[in-house]
Amino acid sequence: MKRSIAILITLVFMGGLFSGDFNKQIWRQLSGSAFVDNVSYPVLQRICDEAGGRLVGSKQNEKAMDILIEELKKLGLDAKRESFNMPGWVRGDDEIKLLEPTERTLRCAALGYVNQTPPFTAPLVNGHSGQKEILDSIDVHGKIVLIPPEKPKKGKQPLRSEVIRYAAANGAKAVLFVNNKIGGLMRAGTFSFQGEPAPIPGFSITYEEGQWLKRLLETGKMPRLKITTRSYCTPITTANIVATIPGKVKDKIVLGAHFDSWDFGQGGIDNGNGSAILLEVARLIHQIHPQNHFTLEFVWFNGEELGLWGSKKYMEKHGNEPIAAMVNMDMTGRPTGFNAMGFDDFLPFFETLAENLQGYNLTVGAISRSWTNSDHMPFMMQGIPTFTLTAHLDKDQGRFYHSFGDTFDKVRSDYLSQAAGVISIMVVELANRPQLPFQKLDKEAVTRMLKKFNLDEILKRQKEWSFE
Repeated sequence: MKRSIAILITLVFMGGLFSGDFNKQIWRQLSGSAFVDNVSYPVLQRICDEAGGRLVGSKQNEKAMDILIEELKKLGLDAKRESFNMPGWVRGDDEIKLLEPTERTLRCAALGYVNQTPPFTAPLVNGHSGQKEILDSIDVHGKIVLIPPEKPKKGKQPLRSEVIRYAAANGAKAVLFVNNKIGGLMRAGTFSFQGEPAPIPGFSITYEEGQWLKRLLETGKMPRLKITTRSYCTPITTANIVATIPGKVKDKIVLGAHFDSWDFGQGGIDNGNGSAILLEVARLIHQIHPQNHFTLEFVWFNGEELGLWGSKKYMEKHGNEPIAAMVNMDMTGRPTGFNAMGFDDFLPFFETLAENLQGYNLTVGAISRSWTNSDHMPFMMQGIPTFTLTAHLDKDQGRFYHSFGDTFDKVRSDYLSQAAGVISIMVVELANRPQLPFQKLDKEAVTRMLKKFNLDEILKRQKEWSFE
């Protein structure tokens, strides 16, 4: 019966649409097993329910590592921890209390790398969009700055880290960022990609309470608040998880996904989805097609949410090794196509692959559009070809990004199966085509690519630009 179901699934998703020299039989086996034998959903349930939110350095993060290694070893994969040091951050019992014109404790979430400060009381002021020229023009000295979710009338929207620096330079005491999503949600995030402590506390607060504070200011009620910051920065030792399937050559393709998450919810979608799909792809290839030309290295990166620390540290350790390509899985949903991420020489390969996987309804086909702030970035910055899927997430899967609602109940097992099937097929094809243009780009070519997609500006603003 199980075999019959597998055959039916492969007929539906393969549709008989194969051409070229693709390995049709292997495709069918990978696709069928991704649905019938998939283990990623129950493993992700264990990680979400038994460990929970996985902020790097926390007990929950350590528990998740134990579960992942245990489950990978059950599959016959020799998984190991690869330790590294990084600037850590611990969330404390932070408090924001409205004292005037009435009393209330507000819901708040400190940004990563906000450091412990003595309690203080200060008046509130509207910082509008938080642009430098605005904060320079109003009196924020000794005050708490409220940043509503409004777009600038002109110019660019500043990053939260930029707003905090602008406010601190003008003598502000703290910054409150009002979430743009309704429903009592706060949005976690990091102040810095380099790990330095924020100069003043920065918090996310709910849309509803933020709008209330804004109305009080607009009606001249002059709110006063008391802030107690107990979160703190501290050096930590943590680890990535690495499992390797040796190939005929030492040149390797790295497949990666971060398994850490913010601590509010359970990290079901960000990045439970990606880390579970990576586990399933490892299972599929290990069990069905373990003999490949390239070595395949599966890496569950840690510390992504605080600044891509796991992938940065991986590249510090392994960057001089022969890495042919990197495939990233971050918040991966139902596949709609392939993204060559600016490495345009691979577009013909992905276009042909997409055409031959029409049963998966890959409506986007193949594109080449680079972006930042996920674990492919340290590889891309070194000129290593990086790829990912284009994918669809349901409304509720994306709505709770970095908030309490990112829980296991949002995860869809069919999306995990579809993504694992497509990625395993893609990886087997990549891993056995040494004739593909796996050449590493030089620094000048990387610079041109990043500028082509206007990524130099955001990288400079994040202090991540190292090319000029």
